[in-house]
Amino acid sequence: MKNRIILLLVLSFLFSFCSEKQNKDSEKIISERPDIQKNKTESNIDTVKKQKQVEKKLNIADYFNLLKNADLIDVPCKLQKESNKWMCKSKKDEAGFVNECETTVDIKNGYVKIEDSGTGGGFLITETALFKTAEKKDIIAVNKYFADGILQMSSHKPKFYRFSDEHFSEIADIFPEINANVFFYKPYDLKNELIGAYFELPRYGTEIKYCLDTNFAAKREPEFQKNIKTFEISFSFDKNRGKFFFK
Repeated sequence: MKNRIILLLVLSFLFSFCSEKQNKDSEKIISERPDIQKNKTESNIDTVKKQKQVEKKLNIADYFNLLKNADLIDVPCKLQKESNKWMCKSKKDEAGFVNECETTVDIKNGYVKIEDSGTGGGFLITETALFKTAEKKDIIAVNKYFADGILQMSSHKPKFYRFSDEHFSEIADIFPEINANVFFYKPYDLKNELIGAYFELPRYGTEIKYCLDTNFAAKREPEFQKNIKTFEISFSFDKNRGKFFFK
């Protein structure tokens, strides 16, 4: 009888100990849940923020200013909107001078044109245009040419960029290799012969033009003029392949 009483006391003690430990463990789990839930909430917020950043659609004015910040275009101003009008305007320098350039900004058609008169010897024209692939990916074109009323000339073909992870990367093999001899029956030595030819990005549509300057050609000798095969060629954008081709 005595042994049975002792056994019951031992079992009672063990049951009480296990119940108390289980209650403490449960309290610990409950106390930890708010922190776990908080971490999950913060993680979800971060994910939503990143998704919103990815989903944010940049327009051509956004790309222009980002290119300016990345030193991929050299213009003395940044685009800004004032009273429903777009301006390309610089900050005041130490002397209080503000540089303003003539500006064309067409957000709908993805086109920006800046005409910088510099010191008055002509205009340096900078164009940016937005092209979209079949997969809705943006390709940003940058083009420059000089114009002074006598000569219009590009020093190189347009450049093309993609923008991702806050960085631009230049796209290679997107535009055909070409030079000014495409306008002539007989080629010239372009290292020694100055040819007024320039590229133009499209404000409407997706064709890039390469033009022989008509004013320049009209001032040349008759032999030069007779050698002209065409004054303009076009390059069409294939959105499925993401490249330009001679039309």
